[in-house]
Amino acid sequence: MRADLSTGGGNVGALQGRLQQARIELNDWTTCVSAKTTKGQAEIQKLSGEVSADEQKIARSQLADTAASSSSRVGQPGRLVDVWA
Repeated sequence: MRADLSTGGGNVGALQGRLQQARIELNDWTTCVSAKTTKGQAEIQKLSGEVSADEQKIARSQLADTAASSSSRVGQPGRLVDVWA
């Protein structure tokens, strides 16, 4: 049974692994003969939403990582920093 993709995990690597698994399962559903059934359509819609949500979580996490690494450069050569006491 597949883990719920909507829960937790700020770890980009873990999110990418779950995203890949969800894409595989989504592909299975879309190419299956059951894709045209009510259940199949509901499952495809659910998985599509999970894929989109995880893609957004990854993008936000990467953006936060970029911002954190940029702020860690404060005080390094080549950067101007005003310090008020």
